Amino acid sequence: MREMAHHDRPSAIAVFVARLGLLWTPLLIVGFYVGALGSRIGAFVMLTGVCGNIVGHLLTGAAEYRRIMGRPWPKVQPLEDEDDW
Repeated sequence: MREMAHHDRPSAIAVFVARLGLLWTPLLIVGFYVGALGSRIGAFVMLTGVCGNIVGHLLTGAAEYRRIMGRPWPKVQPLEDEDDW
């Protein structure tokens, strides 16, 4: 099995949110079915699942963006003047 470089590993926040995703999806499904049966609690449970899922995606995106953009930039030659399109 190949070892992952430190910068290739997902952040702790991404791993935590992915594990929480195992909680939000069942809440969403259970809330849908309970709400379909006419219970108002089901709608709130489903809304909790949706909001948790959205917040998790936003948190993961922000954390991973900061981690990726914090890397050193590659050293490349500047482009020649390309104003003559």
